[in-house]
Amino acid sequence: MAGTTAALILATQQFAHHPAYEDPDIDAFLFVESAPRFEALPYHRHKIVLLLAAMRHTAARLEAEGRTVHRIELSEDLGFAAGVERLVQRHGIERLAWMSATDRGVDERLLRLCTRLGLHSRRYEDALFLTTAADIDAWFAEHPRTPMEDFYRWQRRRTGILMTGDTPAGGRWNFDADNRKPLPRGGIDIPGLRHPSPDAITAQVIAEVSERFPGHPGDAGLFWLPVTPEQSRSHLRRFVRERLEDFGPYEDAMAADEPFLFHAVVSPLLNIGLLTVEEVVEAVTGSPGAPLASVEGFVRQVIGWREYMRGMYRAHPDLERANELRLTKRVERWWCTGRGVPDDLPVPVRTVLERVHHWGYAHHIERLMVLGNWFLLQGYAPRQVNRWFLALFVDAYPWVMVPNVMGMSQYADGGLVGTKPYVSGGAYLQKMGSWWGSAREARESAFTDAYWRFLEDNEDVLSSNPRLSLPLAQLRQRRDAAR
Repeated sequence: MAGTTAALILATQQFAHHPAYEDPDIDAFLFVESAPRFEALPYHRHKIVLLLAAMRHTAARLEAEGRTVHRIELSEDLGFAAGVERLVQRHGIERLAWMSATDRGVDERLLRLCTRLGLHSRRYEDALFLTTAADIDAWFAEHPRTPMEDFYRWQRRRTGILMTGDTPAGGRWNFDADNRKPLPRGGIDIPGLRHPSPDAITAQVIAEVSERFPGHPGDAGLFWLPVTPEQSRSHLRRFVRERLEDFGPYEDAMAADEPFLFHAVVSPLLNIGLLTVEEVVEAVTGSPGAPLASVEGFVRQVIGWREYMRGMYRAHPDLERANELRLTKRVERWWCTGRGVPDDLPVPVRTVLERVHHWGYAHHIERLMVLGNWFLLQGYAPRQVNRWFLALFVDAYPWVMVPNVMGMSQYADGGLVGTKPYVSGGAYLQKMGSWWGSAREARESAFTDAYWRFLEDNEDVLSSNPRLSLPLAQLRQRRDAAR
């Protein structure tokens, strides 16, 4: 097979329509299952199953179409670069193509490998987003500290999504004020999230992951996610049909016994290409009966916040080393193992942590206002927190976690991504999730104590932030009253 041109299909690029599939120059498709890569962090086993099962289904689909597929299997125990090199040498490949990777460093490693092996190389545009890398880089170069809302409006105008000419649908850009309701006290019907049954390919992956990664969090046998574009589209259609209507008002709600509520749970699928932004937006905006506040709230997350995070990641490579508050506490092993969790861990943190160990998932407000809030209040080092999120969540990759955790969640950037530390005591958590038996219990909880202690410890740094003027004034009143 001398002179072969091959396309490397990265694990996070399991598209139904990868550009390489339509490229007449491609002779073969390469897949690398890198066991050492999965051992770099204690990744949740559901995340490993998702990536491996999706890759193997893609490879099987290509083979069924009569395409040539070459794989490095998990059992070969090769690192990513070594796996690519083995395939190149084994199959006489002279030219290598791949889709540009979202995470930093991947393209550079592949380019160095091509140079060392004397391969011709070329790249396709990253298709995980609506916005090209060039366009988003240009926007952030012109708006280095501009808030997400401005970026979101640029996206809406640029794409025409939820627009009538130059006017936003409903006459408003943002329905965020309508997206903050707690669940009603009388209860509400919450449709269950249905999970596809593992087929033979996925069942084999589950067995391999259980055997190969016994010390990693999660039970591979409880795997629950779609692994093909077809399954993912069915999952998306059910969200639109069953949960989109109530997504908007209860987007920030929490419940101890409901891990998913009305959330779409499409981020694990979007972030590896099983769904595209275009088809997700089309499905949601094309729903005839969904309230505009729910549709806009969802669209804002996908074309606004998600793409803004990618832009922040590209524009600020130093973000992953930031530590504005100089926090140093190390993340203990029990956060990853689930064993030996302290008895005095507050109920919301314990509940969501158990949820993460079971599902590899918690929705965004639980990540920010339960887990992230507690990590920050307790003084954990932000890079440690970022590594934990990267390991434990099925949808977590550096491009999305670094700006979300280091910026929005842990305030390590001093306000570049989020304009204030997103911290609270028990009162907010009780309002949005009824975690304690009463409002008084919430006010007297360890969460509330930690909140005031955090403000006290960081008062000098935070006093210049106008969004914290009220809680800092309350802190001073408490301090004066205690004297």
